[in-house]
Amino acid sequence: AAISPAEEKAFARLGELTLTIDEGKRNGAEMLFRTTLEKALLSSPAACAKSIHERMGKLRAKDASHVDLEPLAELLEAVEAVAPDEVSKLNELVARLKSDPTWKWNPKDPSDRLVVFTERIETLKFLEKHLPARLGLAESAVAILHGQISDNTIQDTVEGFGKTNSELRLLIASDVASEGINLHYLCHRMIHFDIPWSLMVFQQRNGRIDRYGQEREPRIAYLM
Repeated sequence: AAISPAEEKAFARLGELTLTIDEGKRNGAEMLFRTTLEKALLSSPAACAKSIHERMGKLRAKDASHVDLEPLAELLEAVEAVAPDEVSKLNELVARLKSDPTWKWNPKDPSDRLVVFTERIETLKFLEKHLPARLGLAESAVAILHGQISDNTIQDTVEGFGKTNSELRLLIASDVASEGINLHYLCHRMIHFDIPWSLMVFQQRNGRIDRYGQEREPRIAYLM
């Protein structure tokens, strides 16, 4: 799917971004910051906005009138202008789950559950807020897993996700769920909403449903 005009503007603003770190030879840390912003925006506008806010906070702590604050604020404005219904990856995901012959998903079927992995917590929160409503899911049908949740809660969520009588249908997870848990009992669908640095992470995540005991062919998708 083509990206939305609002997303186009945000990416254009990022491409035009000029910071004092651009003067002279860039060091590795500053190059990484630019890459981090780009990768965050490819994850979700929410993730990118979080990264910008954090950078601006560090700059203000050093110098309340730092010259980089203005261009970062302009970028932040463009990123925050991307409304939820203008996030093309979310729109594509919803369209596929609702109408794609291969991926059409019936959330009322207790034996056909869905796992969505994301690398960034802000993207996870964004999906938690907007994806269930787009799919017509009740609050009780959705669970999240990330590193700020207690081990007991994670265990209870995983166990519930594997029980036929559970109301859970959709699990949105960070990489805290990429190793050591079994999600294959009632689930054979997995979607990688954003792309990690390491390809090994894909293998670890995929192994949650593509494992011994899986009775259906795993369906795994990568949103790029």
